Amino acid sequence: MSSETPLRRLGTALAQRATTRSFRLATALVVLAIQFFVAVRSGDRFGVPFNVAPGRPPGFHDPAHERVPTNWNRLVVSRWDSGQYIELGLRGYRYCPERGAAIGSFNCNLEFYPTYGMLGGLVSRLTGLAIDFSLLAISLVASFIFLFLWTGPDLTGRLGVGETYLALLLLNTYTTGYCLVTIQTEPLTLALALGSYVAFARRRHLLGALLAGATSGIRVTGVAVGAAYAIGLLVELLQQERPRPRKAWLRLALLGLLCGWGQLVLMAVHTVRFGDPLAYIHAHGAAFKHSPSLGALLWPEPEWFVEAIDYPLHEALWWAAALFWYLLGRRDVLARLSSSQRAFWDVTFWGTIGIATAGMLPIALAGMSRYLLLAFPLFFAMAAVMRPRPAVLAIWLVMSVWHYWNIDLCTYTGGMGSHVLKVCHAGHWLQR
Repeated sequence: MSSETPLRRLGTALAQRATTRSFRLATALVVLAIQFFVAVRSGDRFGVPFNVAPGRPPGFHDPAHERVPTNWNRLVVSRWDSGQYIELGLRGYRYCPERGAAIGSFNCNLEFYPTYGMLGGLVSRLTGLAIDFSLLAISLVASFIFLFLWTGPDLTGRLGVGETYLALLLLNTYTTGYCLVTIQTEPLTLALALGSYVAFARRRHLLGALLAGATSGIRVTGVAVGAAYAIGLLVELLQQERPRPRKAWLRLALLGLLCGWGQLVLMAVHTVRFGDPLAYIHAHGAAFKHSPSLGALLWPEPEWFVEAIDYPLHEALWWAAALFWYLLGRRDVLARLSSSQRAFWDVTFWGTIGIATAGMLPIALAGMSRYLLLAFPLFFAMAAVMRPRPAVLAIWLVMSVWHYWNIDLCTYTGGMGSHVLKVCHAGHWLQR
């Protein structure tokens, strides 16, 4: 006779059900639908429907002399950086000066990675969809794939079913979880990054390196995933018995290059087109008036952190919380993985937070809470720490969901302007 309690038997049955393809597909669909519903409802606070300009898609009257396309923010999920990607999708680099003068020029957008926007332009031309709907379609499909992969055997088999689903809950209730349904680069970056890990875990390294390399071409923090894959391959090779054939080292070198192919292609395009392989870094610094350096990172100005705490999204607090939770739960999570997979996830976390911190610290860590979505091991560590501590889990969920709805999502859907203070209660800083 089995000594298993009814509650334990129920838990076992639920865990088995949660690993089936139908349950995972349903979970991805439901989570995505909830995120989308919440994002649309957020617009109600500003009296904004999902689409304020039906039948009037974003566009230019004179693309050679206009910087901002009309109606770029007609969708409630198209705010902030969305306009940059819509612009790039509509005209790319067509009207940029040939060389030198491109950085900082009126109608040449080099301070954002162009890949997501140009993919949206391609989908728009192939389907006839407006550019904003094309980009939104890419985001939603990518987020669905990401959510489905998260609950697959490559994570549940190592973290456990319950902890994997808890980590998924923590990511979706994180203060920037709404990014899964917005016109931004996060959804595509997350899908490619997790896809690369799945391929790594299954030792399909050509596919994995291609996906990791693609991640590096979507946004700058995606370079962390390419580096993580390459280092994971190195650790895997070093575990093999000696002598290690020269062919294995050559294969590692080729796959390592492939892990950064997206970034390398972008740099090559910028070199040929503008004569500057670091055009993105230079343009970003010029546009946002900052100059990242190792000295600034090692000895930052106090006002950077003060502003990052006081800023409407409280980025420094989320940055500090990420370090706290990861360092607290890191050992528990990584102990369940092979050494090569430990290297993959450790480099992903530190690479993501390191690149974002180096680039954004001089401008008060702007966007940090969004960038941290790519640091997947953060959510694994949080789940490991919080699962046996339900009170801690409950407090964190309340705090995160409160900030998600009242601060991050509200500020996003509200857009720019002093009206955000009145609606979102974002803080006294807007009165300055």
